[in-house]
Amino acid sequence: MSARSLPSAPDHVAAVWDAAGLGILEGAVTGFASAADLLDGSAWANARREEIADRVVDVMAVRAWHALPQLSHGRARRVARRCIAYSVAADTVRADGSGTARADCWTLTTHALELLTIREHFDAAAHRARELLGVAPQGRLLAAWQMVDDALGALGTTRHEWVGADPATVAAAGCVLVDRMSRLLIAAALVAQSAAAESSRATELLVNAARRYSWNHLRRPAPEAATPTHVQRSADLVHAFLTPGSIP
Repeated sequence: MSARSLPSAPDHVAAVWDAAGLGILEGAVTGFASAADLLDGSAWANARREEIADRVVDVMAVRAWHALPQLSHGRARRVARRCIAYSVAADTVRADGSGTARADCWTLTTHALELLTIREHFDAAAHRARELLGVAPQGRLLAAWQMVDDALGALGTTRHEWVGADPATVAAAGCVLVDRMSRLLIAAALVAQSAAAESSRATELLVNAARRYSWNHLRRPAPEAATPTHVQRSADLVHAFLTPGSIP
């Protein structure tokens, strides 16, 4: 293989998380959850189990996404893979504090932004989330559906800030968009899986997961892009911090 044909560092990182990310996340969450005492009713134990349950839901949601045929994503397939790779790495950090995964998140953010700043890719990803979400369901699943629907609507209000923007500039806040797009796709997939579940026990677990996942990741302001002024202000803050006596 010639040097010219070797994959770039971002391509390699994305390929690793795309191929092995779910297994890495499952391992991290399993390790985190294994220390839980299900019989302990103390305040400390209840608080810890809540955090563990959030991470379990993250795994269930990614599994729902991976259960979908890759070819079903159509024009969104390429951008979706990049976005999902980011959120899987970010969730791994939440589960085990992995320094490697944290560093990979920066690489995966810029990798996804290369596509999300292009109109066709941005719109394809948003359309795929809308397609997966489908029509409003009945019962408790409706709350999850509504949160995804609301977040999709909010995404459209700042679309103009991202499409056509300089990826190097908007990368300053790029993780906000990459995270939001990936959560929309994953949450919509989880809602769709919940609606199609056949057994009552599976339905209950999936609906609970869909509601919690949407609540945790989508109830936030629309993702706003950074401007050159914002980038400069961030640099000024870091410079001041590193200069003794420059900040209070």
